[in-house]
Amino acid sequence: MMMERYANIAARIDGPVLTITLVREKKRNAIDEQTMDELIAILNSFTSDGAIKMAVLRAKGKDFCAGADLDWMRNTQQMDVESLQQQNMKLQQVFQLWFNLPVFTISIVHGNVVGGGIGLVAASDYVAARNDTRFRFSEVTLGLIPATIAPFVLNRTKSRYIRNAMLTAQPFTHDEALTHGLIDTIIDENQEDVLLNYFKSMLNNTETLAVAKIKNLVNDLALNLIHEPIEQYTTRLLAQVRKSEAASRRIDAFFKSIEKHA
Repeated sequence: MMMERYANIAARIDGPVLTITLVREKKRNAIDEQTMDELIAILNSFTSDGAIKMAVLRAKGKDFCAGADLDWMRNTQQMDVESLQQQNMKLQQVFQLWFNLPVFTISIVHGNVVGGGIGLVAASDYVAARNDTRFRFSEVTLGLIPATIAPFVLNRTKSRYIRNAMLTAQPFTHDEALTHGLIDTIIDENQEDVLLNYFKSMLNNTETLAVAKIKNLVNDLALNLIHEPIEQYTTRLLAQVRKSEAASRRIDAFFKSIEKHA
């Protein structure tokens, strides 16, 4: 089922899977303000009604994402600091929305993955890279810094190698990305459906509310977003989930299944 039409992305729901595809291939899927607005719109419109179990991010063309669109950056360079910060907040919001999406998220990447493209990777629950994938933090070569992506990258990997790649802009391969925890697996293009079907089967029996709450828990812990005693936060969250209709229904079904086979 196709969703609302966009210019720089495409969105489609097939059964339990939402697929978002970057389709600005002539610009190597570089991120401009319109791309940010469209990604924010689709991610903000997501409703966790239990039907969708997984969200997949991929891209058309030879590269997954070339980072920020430099033409767009040059055209907005005359803005004052406050206006530029508002633009940066949009990009940060894209990463945060994808990071917090209340279902399991997978990015399938290929070709060049640069700058902000690595931010999308790092904000994913699971990342599969094709054999042709290459990575680079290019910001420092432009006199910039990877500020909006750094919290997500450093949450995914504490590797000194990745830190130094930010400082030097050295390109690195899918093998090095795997070794240092930036991605989770390397696949051939013909293995993509096998991978997605595997996770669909794993997620088929999960409870949507529980998945969403687990993401709340681990993401808040990872980014130090808890501003109360940890035991208060964790015990309250568990109590709220235990009182949910979904948990009650599943626990009752568990005991009925045992009684049926007793």
